[in-house]
Amino acid sequence: MFDRTLELQSEVEAVFAGDECAENRKSASTLVKCLAQAAKKTLIDFKDSIVKESPKNTSTDGDVHPLTSYVGNYIKYLMDYQSSLKLIFQESSNGDGTKSGLVSEISGLIHAVETNLDVKAKQYKDHALGILFLMNNINYIVRSIRSSEAKDLVGDDWIQRRRRTVQQHATQYKRVAWGKVLDCLSAQGLTSSVGSATEGIAGSVGSIGSHSSTTSTSVIKARLELSFNAMCTLLCLFWCFFLAISFMVLLSNIIRFKSFNKQFEEVCQTQMNWAIPDKELRDNLILAVAEVLLPAYRSFLKRFGPLVENSHHASKYMKYTPEALEQTLGNLFAKKLPQ
Repeated sequence: MFDRTLELQSEVEAVFAGDECAENRKSASTLVKCLAQAAKKTLIDFKDSIVKESPKNTSTDGDVHPLTSYVGNYIKYLMDYQSSLKLIFQESSNGDGTKSGLVSEISGLIHAVETNLDVKAKQYKDHALGILFLMNNINYIVRSIRSSEAKDLVGDDWIQRRRRTVQQHATQYKRVAWGKVLDCLSAQGLTSSVGSATEGIAGSVGSIGSHSSTTSTSVIKARLELSFNAMCTLLCLFWCFFLAISFMVLLSNIIRFKSFNKQFEEVCQTQMNWAIPDKELRDNLILAVAEVLLPAYRSFLKRFGPLVENSHHASKYMKYTPEALEQTLGNLFAKKLPQ
């Protein structure tokens, strides 16, 4: 409407020429300015509605929020009227930088969405899901801007900064969501508890051995011969000590595998219902997780696997091969992928 009214203004000037029609020409000019102000107010009201959108209205799977997609489509729609918008902001700002005024409005809309998304992300009880939600939505905004004429307004620097933000969210997700799983594969974890138990056994046997040694020494001094029964007892004690240590090592490694299996399955079960609708982003995120998890798991198998694989029900504890882990990771976030 603004375009058409502006186009007709020259005709109005021609039709209503002369001093007696000055009021008509003034009314036509005022109408154009009012339309420009109305368009600007529409954008301001829209930005306010974004800010006021309820923060509790979140998706359960971390998917792109309807508000984000609506604003992205709205900006694309605005770009169809880019020439008019430049004229509108020229009218509104009295010629004070048409492009900067339009960029400011577009940036203001995006900033309002990002602020609202930050608040929404904090509503998630699962911190990793909140991070995934931000990653999905910021990525959607970037893709929307890049696929429209708005990219020429905001510039490459703006796009690159937002892409880095998406990458930062991906890195943070990997640390928060998979940290406990990776901890199970580290050399720490159960070492302290197993070590203290082993020291306790060693101390007990050591004290018995010392007593037996003292007793044996007194017998040697008294009778000049070793007691056969004392030697057998000592050998039995050391054999029991060896079996106890072996059992503790086996038990600790079984616990390691059970702990890893439990953590891995819990994470996968939870995230199987999460969504990353952008296939490229999903594939890159899964690859980033695999590049950390699989080498750590292979090292874990190499170090602790031989001590468990010969035990009874070894397959119950060593449930996954590296290939099985990779296949399971490949099934994550596939809930809303385009077919």
